[in-house]
Amino acid sequence: MEPEEYRQRGKEMVDYICQYLSNVRERRVTPDVQPGYMRAQLPDSAPMDPDSWDNIFGDIEKIIMPGASSPACTELEMNVMDWLAKMLGLPEKFLHHHPDSVGGGVLQSTVSESTLVALLAARKNKILEMKVSEPDADESSLNSRLIAYASDQAHSSVEKAGLISLVKIKFLPVDENFSLRGETLKKAIAEDRKKGLVPVFVCATLGTTGVCAFDSLSELGPICDAEGLWLHIDAAYAGTAFVCPEFRLFLEGIEYADSFTFNPSKWMMVHFDCTGFWVKDKYKLHQTFSVNPVYLRHANSGAAIDFMHWQIPLSRRFRSLKLWFVLRSFGVKKLQAHVRHGTETAKFFESLVKSDPLFEIPAKRHLGLVVFRLKGPNWLTEKLLKELSSSGRLFLIPATIRDKFIIRFTVTSQFTTREDILRDWSIIQHTAAQIVSQNDGLHRISSDDGARIPAMVVEPSSDAISNASQLYLDGGKSKPPSRKTVVQPKKLSVSPSTCVISQQVKGQGDPLDDCFPEDVQDVTKHKLTSFLFSYLSVQGKKKTARSLSCTSVPVTGSLEQCNPKAAAADEESRASARVLSSLPEDMMMFKKSAFKKLIKFYSVPSFPECSIQCGLQLPCCPLQAIV
Repeated sequence: MEPEEYRQRGKEMVDYICQYLSNVRERRVTPDVQPGYMRAQLPDSAPMDPDSWDNIFGDIEKIIMPGASSPACTELEMNVMDWLAKMLGLPEKFLHHHPDSVGGGVLQSTVSESTLVALLAARKNKILEMKVSEPDADESSLNSRLIAYASDQAHSSVEKAGLISLVKIKFLPVDENFSLRGETLKKAIAEDRKKGLVPVFVCATLGTTGVCAFDSLSELGPICDAEGLWLHIDAAYAGTAFVCPEFRLFLEGIEYADSFTFNPSKWMMVHFDCTGFWVKDKYKLHQTFSVNPVYLRHANSGAAIDFMHWQIPLSRRFRSLKLWFVLRSFGVKKLQAHVRHGTETAKFFESLVKSDPLFEIPAKRHLGLVVFRLKGPNWLTEKLLKELSSSGRLFLIPATIRDKFIIRFTVTSQFTTREDILRDWSIIQHTAAQIVSQNDGLHRISSDDGARIPAMVVEPSSDAISNASQLYLDGGKSKPPSRKTVVQPKKLSVSPSTCVISQQVKGQGDPLDDCFPEDVQDVTKHKLTSFLFSYLSVQGKKKTARSLSCTSVPVTGSLEQCNPKAAAADEESRASARVLSSLPEDMMMFKKSAFKKLIKFYSVPSFPECSIQCGLQLPCCPLQAIV
């Protein structure tokens, strides 16, 4: 719908509402229809082609208003959820109107709520099964033995569902494609059964939040079926893509699912809140959520679907109306074209990222989601995201995969063009070049002051942008600038090449720069020496393998007794690593009292006997020489 028509139709809708309010006294207080009245007035499936707004608007008075607001709300929802299930290729067991089905679909507020509802239903069903063999057991004690499973890439809402339901959740490792596999689940179930736990629920993700990875339904499904576990499928973002038959290969194994949920509000152009949730057995929801006080009974109680027994709240919004509008306004074909457009546009963005050697794509692209990061330490990508967000021109969401900080870029709007993508990429590329230029400057420490750090570059020159990749990736071709160094006491001399803190890529500057994700602006505020600042900055960070918090004790004996390989290293190896040898002279001459006063409010590691954190048998921690 074009903007001008949208404005016109909006005015018509306001006029209709005003007319309704003016004539409300002439309408029935309760509807004069029977359960199922709408079924004959709607087609069995969603239209393939767009319908005109005149036809849609006319059906509001003709079909909806005679049953408003209930049972029209329930009747339309049942029909539209059947439309949607058929569009996605879901099994017939999820349909309301099928002779062999005892399931159906309902619109929930969010996927988070749907997952919680599924887990509560699975928990109730399993406890009822357990009470058959343990009739005297308390339900709370039975509940304490239950355990559920999801991949370590699952959404945080799965964890929250476990917290609310008091069911333990075990997050299982994924394979190299970030997919949960059958053998992993099978092994976890066997281990937990040996511990006396009762497996109850598996949440499989189709399109993970981080990288849009897909768990292996074809492997997980048979295991859940054999072990008696409820299989719930979270397809929050990716579910919309299943309107296209070419993407349904990810649904292989869907026949084993007990429940399925996705968000039309994410990629199907339906306004929030609108979440589709299907179950294969509605009676398992009834036994979990049914309450029957006298004030909730009505003439058709038990004869018609009552969605208050399918969810946590009692009251409901008329969510199916907006979904009905979208399905009819676009039709299946245009919705399929919309998904394909988003996927192709994401491919275009992916090609741009791949063409720039500053960036890497750490996970395979699926559908319309591309993940990328700057090569190098995580703080570079964090800095990039911060700058992009503060610019107000892009809104991007981060994630973490295998200790790598990544940025997610997804295309879901029907209005996104290649020009928009080029504009976005230009902003990202320009900002990244500026950050890399700043990083390159950080490594260029002036020789007359071992701790001086240059001011931040506000705007990179055109040369900096065009040559940023070379600056960052030239490896060992350019030698680092010389520094003023002092010789350490003999008992502390050690080949730094054997120490974790000296590990680096040649030509990429000070290895300590990878120890802390500090902004350049913050770095320039410090007047401490390079070594001390780097040491204090890593305290409390998780990257202990890259920090200076070695817990070994100084060795007074010869180096050969501690580490023969280190003692045999030649002078060239000693000169190539610049960490221990770069301690400024004033640092080495620090008075003990002055040093203690300086570090009063910082965390300094203890030095217990024979506790070598870095695992490389260092003869001492350098700071011990100071204190």
